[in-house]
Amino acid sequence: MKITKVEAIPLFASFADALDVVPPELSQPAFSMRNNSLLGQGAVIVRVETDEGLAGIGEAMGRPGPRGTAAHINEVLAPMLLGVDPRHYLALWTAMNEGMRFAPMGISGVDIALWDLRGKLYGDSLVNLLGGPMREMVDCYASPIPYMATAADSAERARAFLRRGFHAVKLKIGRGLGRDIAHVEAVREAVGADIKLLVDANGAYTVSEAVALAKDLVKLGVYWLEEPVHPEYPDDLARIRRRVDLPVASGEWLGAWHQFRDLLKAEAVDVIMPNITRCGGITGMMKIADLAALENVTVAPHGVGAGIGIVAAVAACAVMPNFLIYEYNQLFNPLRHTVMREAIHFAEGALKPNDGAGLGLSLDERTLARYRVDRLSD
Repeated sequence: MKITKVEAIPLFASFADALDVVPPELSQPAFSMRNNSLLGQGAVIVRVETDEGLAGIGEAMGRPGPRGTAAHINEVLAPMLLGVDPRHYLALWTAMNEGMRFAPMGISGVDIALWDLRGKLYGDSLVNLLGGPMREMVDCYASPIPYMATAADSAERARAFLRRGFHAVKLKIGRGLGRDIAHVEAVREAVGADIKLLVDANGAYTVSEAVALAKDLVKLGVYWLEEPVHPEYPDDLARIRRRVDLPVASGEWLGAWHQFRDLLKAEAVDVIMPNITRCGGITGMMKIADLAALENVTVAPHGVGAGIGIVAAVAACAVMPNFLIYEYNQLFNPLRHTVMREAIHFAEGALKPNDGAGLGLSLDERTLARYRVDRLSD
């Protein structure tokens, strides 16, 4: 069996095209978007075809621009893969990483497609190919409660997530210590003491500010403090971690596995958050989880993306011994449930892995045609 074609399709769904009025909490939902508004949702869909008629599909991160990542796959990675046996996923993953150290997002999409293809070849699910389930259902949390106008608005958004069956929610903070605490207090009162409440600052604070904030968050029973400082400064994260009685989480912006190695070596986190469409795909995520396990650190994968990435991540979470919780992102995204024909299985605060061959998914060609951005419109 040989690879005959690798195709990356960039997709972008504009908020302005989908909504009459784009609310500010959608375009600027977090501190990291204060100077760079979120204009829509993107994804890069990858197809790998073979000379035996089998094809695999994958997804690469669509931020900050899906066309750039698609070009990397089509122009650089594809020539490396043509004519190669797709079953040699680990050799291909290693070769792609050696050749393109600066762009793990593209590698992610190809790797997921190769795993999907192998599942179809062997007629088995990703969960079984990865070694079998440690759990039948994958605990998840709703994310985010974005920058709502008032604390009461944040509380109502949290209650809405609970009505939909979530048992854990994440609140975006980073607007100043006093305002943050007011919103956290309101959400905690709204959801009660038994619901997991996570907070994410997206790098908004200094070390001293984060330490001061954490002291109040502990009193409110917050589950973790995510990215209190810029994620590229693991030493700062480590200083905060040593001074607070609250788990510190980070890692969503990291790509290559050695970046996670450095984060772990710095003793900077209690929880790491790789995104399967950014960190090297399924192969990359499982390697990162192994690294974390050696340091007794848990894994809570970041969940921003379209449905293919979600299904792949849920399969990886199902087999991961040191898995903690998965981020099931709920920010408005026209691509999340439409890029594939099949549904994502969510019930009672948890996601169920697919049991079909490979990802168990098929692409919705109408969605691809509607949102692809690599062709000029008529």
